[in-house]
Amino acid sequence: MKTRMTELFGIEHPIMLAGMNWITEPDLVAAVSNAGGLGILAVARCAPEETRKLIRETRELTDKPFGINQILIGANAKENIQVAIEEKVPVINYSLGKPWFIDQVHDYGGTVVGTIAIAKHAANAAKLGCDALVVTGHEAAAHGDAATSLVLIPVVASQVDIPLIAAGGFYDGRGLAAALALGADGISMGTRFIVTKECNVHDNFKQLIVNASEQDTLYSHVFDGMKGRVL
Repeated sequence: MKTRMTELFGIEHPIMLAGMNWITEPDLVAAVSNAGGLGILAVARCAPEETRKLIRETRELTDKPFGINQILIGANAKENIQVAIEEKVPVINYSLGKPWFIDQVHDYGGTVVGTIAIAKHAANAAKLGCDALVVTGHEAAAHGDAATSLVLIPVVASQVDIPLIAAGGFYDGRGLAAALALGADGISMGTRFIVTKECNVHDNFKQLIVNASEQDTLYSHVFDGMKGRVL
């Protein structure tokens, strides 16, 4: 399937692995990229030297496009972004902050993907030079806001003309079809990939996810002080 997302990143399938700290590490990232999606390495928890190590480990496992995810309010954000630039990581995905590095990434041919949960942030991100946006609906197991994917994606699609990656409640082909119908160019999945054999999460937690129903998550500030969905 070809969409603006696949063409932008040079991938086969319009599916992105959501960056998840302690979860999206080289084995899983490379597996997604090797399968034709876009693997994303979460580095917000990392010191710069570990970020460089993980990037290089990922490159040993795949020659396909992949990216890193960095929360810009994180303690090592500037240093980790600089490492990614030095390593010429193909895709830099950021959230929670203003990107100062877009021109530097574009200079080596990389792409920058912003992450938003509020529609009014979309136009500003596009104006700053973001190549694509992850649009995070209320359903996501991530930092988000009140608008659901069903509401948020069409609103953002009407405001900007860059590729949109829908996040929040997507886990199969039906969800991908729905996202495309809403105006997105692909989807980002996180929880779905946790239960794969390539993910290093303990099997007991994987089983919790498999056994969970739609009633088993809640929206909370407890995890890190910001609104997010947890199991």
